[in-house]
Amino acid sequence: MKFLYIAFILGLTALSGAQNAPDPNYCYAFDSIRPQQPRWSDRTSNENIRGSLAGAQVSSCTPARFWFYMRHGDRLPSTNDINRMRPFSIEQTQNIINAYIQGRSNLCHLDFNSINHWTFDPNITVEHEQFLTVSGWNIVKNIARRYQAAFPTLLPTTYNRNQFLFRYTDRQRTQATLKAFADGLFGEGGYRDVFFPVPPFPDNLLRPHDNCSLYDEASNTEVERTRWQNSVEFQDMLTRINDKLGLVSPQRLTARQTRTMWELCQFHQLWEPSIDAPFCGAISPFDNLRLEYFEDIDAYYTAGYGLYPPRLAENMNCPLMQDLLTFLTSTNPNEETVKIYSTHQTAFQLFLVSLGVFKDAVPLTADNFAQQTNRMWVTSRMAPMATNIAVIRYNCASGGDDVQFIMNESPLVIPGCQMNGLCKVSHIVERYSRFYNANCDTLSCSAN
Repeated sequence: MKFLYIAFILGLTALSGAQNAPDPNYCYAFDSIRPQQPRWSDRTSNENIRGSLAGAQVSSCTPARFWFYMRHGDRLPSTNDINRMRPFSIEQTQNIINAYIQGRSNLCHLDFNSINHWTFDPNITVEHEQFLTVSGWNIVKNIARRYQAAFPTLLPTTYNRNQFLFRYTDRQRTQATLKAFADGLFGEGGYRDVFFPVPPFPDNLLRPHDNCSLYDEASNTEVERTRWQNSVEFQDMLTRINDKLGLVSPQRLTARQTRTMWELCQFHQLWEPSIDAPFCGAISPFDNLRLEYFEDIDAYYTAGYGLYPPRLAENMNCPLMQDLLTFLTSTNPNEETVKIYSTHQTAFQLFLVSLGVFKDAVPLTADNFAQQTNRMWVTSRMAPMATNIAVIRYNCASGGDDVQFIMNESPLVIPGCQMNGLCKVSHIVERYSRFYNANCDTLSCSAN
């Protein structure tokens, strides 16, 4: 496969019957539903989890301001990922092929063919690590088009610097993401007319975790995920996967190698969704949920409600919360009416904590996987590629302006608001008042 990249300098899917029990004969190529695709953690495609913006304007008032915050789109693997994937493609892949030829594998013929005809693309190099891909560009561009169709008066097809503010981080993937978004709004090559300010350093607005020593010193986030990886249920999953592949000692895959194989499946399906990706058939939907839980635990204790000390995760996005609140309450006619930001997974998840959404009554631990089937904290839902939140302010002639929250093109319900994502601006300001006039230089890196 020749790989292409962009070289620029909300409800969960219901569990299907296939996910409720292990199936040693599972065949990805013959699965028309593929319930695991919306459950691929942060490598889930936005296309597999998004809602519909049909009838998006739920207020009878006039839409007046648009605030948009998104993670970058589909990307290449990181340097660490590439350095794991390349040797896997040479060593473990050959072991899997040999096991099939020798009759020990339970892979169906088509799933085996997707592995047998695959080689690691030499164009995927550390020089372009985490670059936005063509698929990522196109998905982001289409997100912009759908929002423009839903809110045409807020998002015109012609760029006006006085109306639009675009802000990205110092990473290529966020920069290319906003250029794709601009192309979706203003037409092919429209990003060339857009002013993109140089990211500041440090970037407390879009990468708040980069400049907080308390975050760097936070309690060991690996403890709970290590406990889960060592659990009987996780180890049974590894046994099932190795048995299905027909691997015998000392060729059997470790937990890290199994996750690398899982990631190869996901990345390739992201890049070329119309072609069956290699290795996807090795992991049944049943076992996919156990790998997803590993990622959920990691995110929960790294950028979620499990981060210690308490309230640190909530405070870190103080500058962003303040930006949102002042934007919603401003009546200055000389300010931009559209703000579009692109960030990264960690910052996005920390923002969800600041909003107080996706919070479970019981923390995620290595011991309660079975009890967390309907958990709120699911990275596949919260942090897929190009995950996004739109906040729309409506001007109401009678006063009491409305505000609407949309996440991945479905209503995002803020506590105390309506199920369609609609609320009063006054409620939002009151709910998050601690950020409104806060000294974010102090608050954003504290646990107070």
